[in-house]
Amino acid sequence: MSIQRGVLVSVAFCLGLLALAGCPPQPPGGGRGGGGGGAGINPGACGTIDTNPVGRKLHAFLVASAELDRASIELEGTVHRACGKMATILGIPATGDTKDLCNRTAIALRDNLQVSVKTESRLVTRTVPPVCTTDISFTAGLVAECEARASADIDVRCTGRCSGTCNGTCSGTMSGGQCDGTCQGRCSGSCNGYADVQASAECKASAEVRANLKTTCTEPKVEVVRENVTVVDTTQFDRAIQAINEGLPTLMVATAKLELAGKALVNWVATGASLLRSSGELVAQLGEKGVCVGGQLAAVVAASANIQARFSVSIEVSAQVSASAGAGGR
Repeated sequence: MSIQRGVLVSVAFCLGLLALAGCPPQPPGGGRGGGGGGAGINPGACGTIDTNPVGRKLHAFLVASAELDRASIELEGTVHRACGKMATILGIPATGDTKDLCNRTAIALRDNLQVSVKTESRLVTRTVPPVCTTDISFTAGLVAECEARASADIDVRCTGRCSGTCNGTCSGTMSGGQCDGTCQGRCSGSCNGYADVQASAECKASAEVRANLKTTCTEPKVEVVRENVTVVDTTQFDRAIQAINEGLPTLMVATAKLELAGKALVNWVATGASLLRSSGELVAQLGEKGVCVGGQLAAVVAASANIQARFSVSIEVSAQVSASAGAGGR
């Protein structure tokens, strides 16, 4: 028992420090930049552990952690592929990790536009951003399973537009029962924004990660405005416009999803403080499975820096490519 306690306290302590200060991040680059992928987080590795309140919360946390690790790899991969498609159109090598490839793509796009047009006013790419929707019922179901409560009792708030019924106070404009703002109370239907769960630390972090990772987004619109622009190199100009039209919408959707999931990432990291406080209870209630669960939590700690790096580099390079395209709001 003392060995189990030592393992779990050490893991919980590390997670607690991660929540309070953050472990030193690894160099950005994500799954394609040397950060690796597939952290070995396996919620089922220790057998059935969700038979009591502590086990349920830990299992939910591990499931969310595994999904977050996979999603960070997939989202970075989406950004990498979009930059690769744009690079190919622009006639530069579609090679390298995400940061390198997208940086070179951003430079090539900017250079193509600069040398291909003579302009009295800056060329602008106007955009209509995607609208991302999170299913509130799905979110409430995740919390209910984690807390062993009825879904109808779960309070999920929407920071954005509550496209359903807001049973509470709306900080924005109410129209037909829909709240165009934060719903301070239970939101039903869907959330065009961030689904904010009111629950225990572990269940909140787990549900917000899983729900906001499954958000769906509409297709953004991209329009290159050519007022007061004289094209002096049609070939290069056409390449740049094709690259913008084919790559920028994908980057915009990926960025929207990354930003929503990034908010959930903060709560996920913060669960370390809760695990630190419950370290003794973990040993007492998990028994012989405690060491195994401790190993899974250690895998989460090991994965956290890579996950954060993938999010960071993906958002950073997407912004750089958008800036090179002259993207701006309509």
